[in-house]
Amino acid sequence: MVISLSLVPAHTPPLFWSCVGLYADAVKLLSPSRRLQTLAEEIARYSRRPPETHEQALLRRMQQAETLTEYENCTIDLDNLQGHEAWKKETESIEPGYNPDVIESQVIRLKNAVADQDLDAMQHLLRTGLSRDLGGMNMSRLYKHSWFGTKFLIDDYINTVLETIQTFAETSIRTNVPTAEVRLHQQSLEDALKFFGRSALTLSGGALLGMKHIGVVKTLWEAELLPEIISGASAGSIVAGIVGSSTDERMAEVLEYFPFSDLAVFDPPGTGSAGWLVQRLHTFLRTGAFFEMDNLKRVMKSWLGDITFREARYKTGRVLNICVSSAGNAEPRLLNFVTAPDVFIWSAVCASCAVPNVFPPANIYEKDPITKEEKLWMQNAQQTFVDGSLDHDIPMRKLSEMFNVNFFIVSQVNPHVRVFLDQEEVFRGKQPTAPVRVRNPLQTAKELLRQEIIHRAQQLSDLGLPQGLYRWASLFNQQYTGDINVLPEIKPSEYLHMMMNPTPEFMVEATVAGERATWPRMCRIKNCVAIELALIQAIHTLRDRVNFGPEARAAREQKRSRSRGRAGRGRSARPSFLRRRSLSIESPVKGDNALTVPQPLKVRRNVSLGNISVRPSFSITTPRTTPYLSPQVGIDQDLLSDALVMTRTDSNSLDGSNIDGHTAEVSNISRRRAPF
Repeated sequence: MVISLSLVPAHTPPLFWSCVGLYADAVKLLSPSRRLQTLAEEIARYSRRPPETHEQALLRRMQQAETLTEYENCTIDLDNLQGHEAWKKETESIEPGYNPDVIESQVIRLKNAVADQDLDAMQHLLRTGLSRDLGGMNMSRLYKHSWFGTKFLIDDYINTVLETIQTFAETSIRTNVPTAEVRLHQQSLEDALKFFGRSALTLSGGALLGMKHIGVVKTLWEAELLPEIISGASAGSIVAGIVGSSTDERMAEVLEYFPFSDLAVFDPPGTGSAGWLVQRLHTFLRTGAFFEMDNLKRVMKSWLGDITFREARYKTGRVLNICVSSAGNAEPRLLNFVTAPDVFIWSAVCASCAVPNVFPPANIYEKDPITKEEKLWMQNAQQTFVDGSLDHDIPMRKLSEMFNVNFFIVSQVNPHVRVFLDQEEVFRGKQPTAPVRVRNPLQTAKELLRQEIIHRAQQLSDLGLPQGLYRWASLFNQQYTGDINVLPEIKPSEYLHMMMNPTPEFMVEATVAGERATWPRMCRIKNCVAIELALIQAIHTLRDRVNFGPEARAAREQKRSRSRGRAGRGRSARPSFLRRRSLSIESPVKGDNALTVPQPLKVRRNVSLGNISVRPSFSITTPRTTPYLSPQVGIDQDLLSDALVMTRTDSNSLDGSNIDGHTAEVSNISRRRAPF
């Protein structure tokens, strides 16, 4: 009955509830049934509950929101109701390091350049003035003063930069700008992207809890804010591998189908409770691990097939990274299209999920570039690999070095990590009054405990004990957080099912948990990632203009017209036995055995090199004071005479050979071979 009453609209007038309460009191007093009296008492108590205010209704709707749009509408209404819009309109804030004057002056410059359609000014500002933390605008505390968004000044800066990038690209295409100048504009945007840096989405391990990452990816994809660089470790590598190998056209279908697909990575489908326990004991006695790798291999092959890292890069344009660890030492590895281009992604995922004593150490396989057959990767090293979270759950240093990543969005669900993480400041409807957040004493105690564990492990290492006794301490000696941390909610009951196959019901709940954890951070993610994605799109637009514009088409047509009517003998009309077959320094044959001066090789410069000269303008070798004795260079007569004089002293060792005759013969040769 109470549940039925709760379905009554919240705007029901108080007179209705007063009548219901009076009627329930009458039933309670006059009814002979004990059960009916209890029910009437409960209805009377419910009817006298204080009516729900508009603010409470918005909070309830926000917590029960099913889409990002519904969540944002509730938060915007709450900000208007509680008066937080006034703080957004102000330029100042209490946070130290926040400088609105720097942001405001940059906005004015950008708007003036856009209004004047000044390509040079826009190019200069985009190349030198972009920054994620301009005037301290990237600090997380600026997003703890309201339910939705931050200062209007910061939003104005982001939108102005996006408009400038779009105007710069469109103006370069619409106007009759030569292709060479468009190429310079493209290079300037590439330089701006290098200076601005790249962002990456990193998915942590966490066994069954790692399935919550799919909700994070789904939210970013639907908002068109999914970074091109994705990294995954252990359970996170499953989601990263599937997302990193899916094209944009299939991404929506993959995200929708994933929770209902076959994800029986621990046991075959349909394994009962009794069979599960017997099979675990049997597998542990036989292999030393509780689970076999066959089920995980089957699931990943059904999703990924035989695609490699290089093929996934060409197919999707994304940079997929999977973390693995060596079984014999603490050497972390990051597998991607640079370090392991021909490695099968399913093989890398299996190795990254090989938690010690849960799965046996795994081999990694690659595709032979010639035969296309499966073969062992690093066969000569004879290495096996284990869980990627063991040594680097979040590979920040590797990603920074390889792909210029300076902004990390971390989805963290590792249970042993969440215990030690500092509780993030959460906005509860009241704006902070202190410039700096006060540190929690409990978190200080956790940090001391973590440092003590690392110290004891280092002592065991100094004593020379086997690495297996203290390698687990590396779990506490890592950086598990990034610039934006998404922490999906974990229920206590979920810890008991971490090593069991996920059900469709659990997958739906995990997806919702990942989405709800990402929604409050979407404003900051948008402000930090939107500029980067706009730069990438503008670079692709200008590159298409350079490669497929009017001048490029005219050049191709001219080349095609010149080739008409010629014999189709390839790129050279000379006989095959006269063509040069190498890049050696020997001179080509011309005419009647005549020698010509060898022409320097024409180097085809890459577009990204810009105006960098290929050949150095100075010599780095010491000039030789005496000429080389080479037929191509010629022979100096004075030097030859000196050499012959020196040989006369050893004329007895020549077995009667005539030095003068030899001198005359060499002189004739030198006259015939004149220097070039």
